Amino acid sequence: MTIFAIITALGASLFLLMAGYLSGLRVGTQERERLRGEVGRLAIVTQQRDAPPQSEADGLRSTIQEMLAPLVERERVSLDLAQFNISVGERRDLSRLLDTIATVGHFKTVLLSNEEGLPLAANRGTRNAERLAASLTRLALVVDQTAGAEGHSPVSILLRDASDATTLCRIFRVRGQRLFFTAQSNDLRLTSTDLDPALAKVEAALSTNDVAISA
Repeated sequence: MTIFAIITALGASLFLLMAGYLSGLRVGTQERERLRGEVGRLAIVTQQRDAPPQSEADGLRSTIQEMLAPLVERERVSLDLAQFNISVGERRDLSRLLDTIATVGHFKTVLLSNEEGLPLAANRGTRNAERLAASLTRLALVVDQTAGAEGHSPVSILLRDASDATTLCRIFRVRGQRLFFTAQSNDLRLTSTDLDPALAKVEAALSTNDVAISA
């Protein structure tokens, strides 16, 4: 009986120890899960605290878009000038072609003239084409004088007057004759290369057109 009592007591003690261990293990697991959840919650709170408010993020995005808008618009205009197709009528009538260029490029004036100061064609909105063409002959002298030692002359000249009107002149040659392709705009974003996409259209029209390009 004594041995049986001892064995029973040992079994009971072992059972209690195992029960306590399992209970402690369960409690430890629950505590770890609780702590893991708490750490996750704190991480989310920290990210939300460090992140800029939605209104501030929207304001920053809007500011960036406003800063890039002029560049995007000029790129769009350059792409439109490069991609529009020349109709048969525009090949035969340079004035119609310059009308299209003025519309697509948002130019107030588009003029084609020769180095003798004679206007060859202009868009319908051009005023004082003769005076502008004549003034370009003086510009030709400046171009010749600014040629570098290797004989490289400017091919594009950009001017801005006191009223912020911008004049862009692209100089090129057709059949040995120097010509001036000029556009005027109130857009201060105009750059010295903005007429280049349209120049190919003008050269194509001149190559198949019987219009005289000299006096």
